[in-house]
Amino acid sequence: MSLVSVITVNLNNVDGLAKTIKSLLDQTFVDYEFIIIDGGSTDGSVELVKSHVDKLAYWVSEPDKGIYHAMNKGIQASTGEYCLFLNSGDWLVESTTLATVFAKKPKADIVAGDIYFYDTQTSAVKWFVPSPDKLTAKTLFLGTLPHQATFIRRSLFDAVGLYNEQLKITSDWLFFLEALLIHGCSYQHYPVTVANFNMDGISCNPNTALLPRREQLNVLQQRYPLFMADYEELSALESQSQLWLQSREYQVYHFLKRTGVIRVGVFGHRLKRFLQRTFFNQRTS
Repeated sequence: MSLVSVITVNLNNVDGLAKTIKSLLDQTFVDYEFIIIDGGSTDGSVELVKSHVDKLAYWVSEPDKGIYHAMNKGIQASTGEYCLFLNSGDWLVESTTLATVFAKKPKADIVAGDIYFYDTQTSAVKWFVPSPDKLTAKTLFLGTLPHQATFIRRSLFDAVGLYNEQLKITSDWLFFLEALLIHGCSYQHYPVTVANFNMDGISCNPNTALLPRREQLNVLQQRYPLFMADYEELSALESQSQLWLQSREYQVYHFLKRTGVIRVGVFGHRLKRFLQRTFFNQRTS
């Protein structure tokens, strides 16, 4: 048994796959197995995989029913203690990344690191996104853990179940929700940047921007209707928060704080509250 099974799914993304493969083969850590699930690519991906077949524990190229079906095939082929889903186009940040993570001998069922959102249009990191130190229901209502940087104990898929193949974009969110809130699995944030997340995928596509919320709502309505009131309230508060951060009033407060005109303290707090009330009163009047 390897310590970690790295599972990569790919469909007609030979350049992205090459980057992912290189980041794995460059690792100084050796206690891992590498699994590639290809969906029947015709762009040279299969030939690329075959050129590295001696480094793979398992690979297959055949039509599948979508990304979660492919990920499930990878899980079923895996034998590692943990699984890491590093999909085609994503890559580990350093050649020492896996060695750094497992040097601390993590024990939690779910060990989440941090990620960079990488914009291929500008060839630069657009956002740094840390995983939370402590997970709450609020965390999972407003977002999810980055699967590119999250190590999941393989046995959880036997206890919780495989990914829901009926969902297009939120099955990993549902898995984390049920593993952590229903099954009470243990969680640990490991504060190291694990992976670069390629923003070319479906989760960053403007055409599918509303799909995650829609799928989450459908899941909660069907499976966990008692969560709906809290979910809707948190969504409303999050929307208000985003509007506040974009408001003229916030820009005034931020400018005064940044230039030192006001400092964090009673006056600064009162001014912020006053500007917030002014902003939200304008919106409701």
